[in-house]
Amino acid sequence: MRAGSWGKRAGTAVLAAAMIPALAGVTGAVGAANAWGPGSAKHPPKGFKSQRIDGAGMPPVLVRTWASTTTAPSKAPTVVFLDGLRATWNVSGWEQQTNVAFLSQHGINVVMPVGGTSSFYTNWQNPTHNQNGTYRYTWGTWLATSLPAYINKLGFSNNISLIGISMGGSAALINAEENRNIYKRAASLSGFLNISAPGMPIAVGIAQEDSGGYSALDMWGGPLDSRWAQNDPTVQVNKFAGMPLWISAGSGEPGKYTPNPSAADIIQGVPLEMLSKSQTEAFQAAAQKAGLTDVHYDFPAKGTHTWGYWQDQVWQMQRTGWFG
Repeated sequence: MRAGSWGKRAGTAVLAAAMIPALAGVTGAVGAANAWGPGSAKHPPKGFKSQRIDGAGMPPVLVRTWASTTTAPSKAPTVVFLDGLRATWNVSGWEQQTNVAFLSQHGINVVMPVGGTSSFYTNWQNPTHNQNGTYRYTWGTWLATSLPAYINKLGFSNNISLIGISMGGSAALINAEENRNIYKRAASLSGFLNISAPGMPIAVGIAQEDSGGYSALDMWGGPLDSRWAQNDPTVQVNKFAGMPLWISAGSGEPGKYTPNPSAADIIQGVPLEMLSKSQTEAFQAAAQKAGLTDVHYDFPAKGTHTWGYWQDQVWQMQRTGWFG
């Protein structure tokens, strides 16, 4: 490894170590945009469905969906949204904190899996205890089998995009690449795209422990285990050739959704976004070196680790026709 390359990796390690306190408190959702409540069981919006489906080895997984109301669902693009580290088990952060379910009124099918706290939406090596019991996370298998089967059962199109924020950013890219026959494009919004870089496995492990006693050792093993590199988009960059990607991260400077930053914004939202941008820029450099051309990069001058900025990115995707 050349000295310059090592210097960059060492710099990432220092930054990751500095961000450990923020990662330990990360929710995947600092701040909030205007949420859209989906209505009650008695008065659901048109096209809304909430159902538990086969968990691919896990307990049944709740999936909440909104069918396109302006285009036939079988012809409308389908978008799957992955949550952040502290994903809850009753409703997705995307539904709680953003208005992206309104995409259904703009000719797009919306799919929101619920749950997966600290999972990185991957297949874990060992069982882990959570509020649904003790079992091995098999989110990678679920995204490759149960979810696309359910999307097909709903009559949604197979023009499927996979979008993830924070924890879900790298997961969206890796799962989409591993299942190109299912997912046509992928987006990472404020994701950690060089997750095997020095210091990152330790930082992730501390965050997982803090978010409910989860262990990174149960997920991908120790910091030098090969599974960290296998799930690192920057390391696996050559595999993304030909897949449309949308890659975004803010500067960490508070903007319109955090005009008067709270303590949480400063302690978590700012440093987390700075780390995400550093990681995302590492991916960009690797992607450019690898000759990837079908990648849209967006690095807003302002933006913290906050839902409102991610919501804006999704609507920008819709306006530019990125969903196809």
